[in-house]
Amino acid sequence: MKRTAITGIGGQDGTYLARGLLKRGYEVHGLLQFPFDREEPTLRRRYPPDEFNAVRWSTGSLEDPFSLVRFLKSSKPDEIYHLAGLTDSRQSFLVPEESVLSITLGTLRLLEAAREFCPDAKIFLASSAEVFGVPVETPQSETTLMKPVTPYGIAKLAADQFGRLHREKYSQFVTIGHLYNHESPLRPPNYLSRRLCLGVAAIKRGESKDLQLGDLTAERDWSDARDIVNAMWLSLQASRPGDFVFASGKQKKVEDFVATAFRAAGLDWQQFVKESNRTNNQQQVTNGLCGNARKAEAELGWKRAWDFGTMVTDLVQAELENRSELERANPAAVPGTRE
Repeated sequence: MKRTAITGIGGQDGTYLARGLLKRGYEVHGLLQFPFDREEPTLRRRYPPDEFNAVRWSTGSLEDPFSLVRFLKSSKPDEIYHLAGLTDSRQSFLVPEESVLSITLGTLRLLEAAREFCPDAKIFLASSAEVFGVPVETPQSETTLMKPVTPYGIAKLAADQFGRLHREKYSQFVTIGHLYNHESPLRPPNYLSRRLCLGVAAIKRGESKDLQLGDLTAERDWSDARDIVNAMWLSLQASRPGDFVFASGKQKKVEDFVATAFRAAGLDWQQFVKESNRTNNQQQVTNGLCGNARKAEAELGWKRAWDFGTMVTDLVQAELENRSELERANPAAVPGTRE
């Protein structure tokens, strides 16, 4: 039985990954940011009892190297998925030092602990499209020049460089995945995708008359989180480590997301959406982020089960059906009829 250690197991990606690995027969060890008693109610809503009891839960902080050492010594993993750390690039402007501590130093501490206690473990580092900053080319690939323009992006790039250093100098199996926007019904309400779909459902039920949104021209490359975590797993089944872009390869505007979400509920978005002015702090940093995933497709055999339309439709249906978190957290959910 393979053993895996997942940092950030309490998040969207960590939940899908952990449940998927349990179904594949792994022994799963998960690192929680907060004390178990605080996290337990949410975790029990996302895992069926047998899976919840199967996970070996630990608590620790990326800022505390001793907790990372304890986690790896107890889990003795064959595979490590490092998903923890600050995830909001806009927030990173408010807490740049925390971004570096959480992302860069946290990753370095994990790499050093793994080098000492489980040097043969395969490691996946969750990077971000934000490392490309204002992209010099579209779409971006693994060889595109990286010039991040946010504290978050800078911290991610530094963490990636430490991963490459350990791969080349210490021969650790370190794979870096550049993740573009990826959504699921597990997103919290502070994310655009969830807030939008909650608003659509409220309008459909007659509980609201309109929905206030910001810049509809902002562009993103959206994928489904369930496809992305499958790519993570595939990357550690490869015979050699590397850098990979995980993306849909299709650029969509927020307006496209909005129109698709309202259409999934049988509504015309233009009758209900009111565009509001946004402050500088709320502005999206860049446009033009669109990933070229051909390397992942060719070398890992990665195939996406969810296209843009089926993903957005599923997000809306989750709100209209008021799905439980357990249903939302199912990594084996099957896409509906494609558009």
